Amino acid sequence: MKFIADVMLGKLAKRMRLLGIDVLYDPAYQDNEILRLALDQGRIILTRDTALASRPLAQNHILIGSDLVDEQLHQVVEMSSLPSTAMLTRCSACNTTLTVLSKDEVRDLVSIHVYEQHRDFLHCETCGRIYWKGTHVRNMGRFMKIT
Repeated sequence: MKFIADVMLGKLAKRMRLLGIDVLYDPAYQDNEILRLALDQGRIILTRDTALASRPLAQNHILIGSDLVDEQLHQVVEMSSLPSTAMLTRCSACNTTLTVLSKDEVRDLVSIHVYEQHRDFLHCETCGRIYWKGTHVRNMGRFMKIT
């Protein structure tokens, strides 16, 4: 299942990406670009904009009702029956699939504390971010189990 989020849902897009869900997001996307990408790539539009949601080409959409990102995520999970098995497989910033890095490869890329506390690391080859399963990921996992 693939999504595209409008300008109002950047935090939701980031959270969904941390859960391994493919979400296109760019605050520069205009409504027509969102519609084109959604149709071309078979994506579900995530929006808080009733005008966008009511457009004939936006039939495959979820109109998000809340301002709060946890409630937004809960709504999408409920409406889409999203699996929670692919956590931390996508970059939260650019949506690229992450690759595994060895502990030795990240020695100079993360803090000493992170390096000593974790053994598994992931890397985004597009933007260079490094990921590990810290408290944020554990909290997201707990959230997905109760939804």
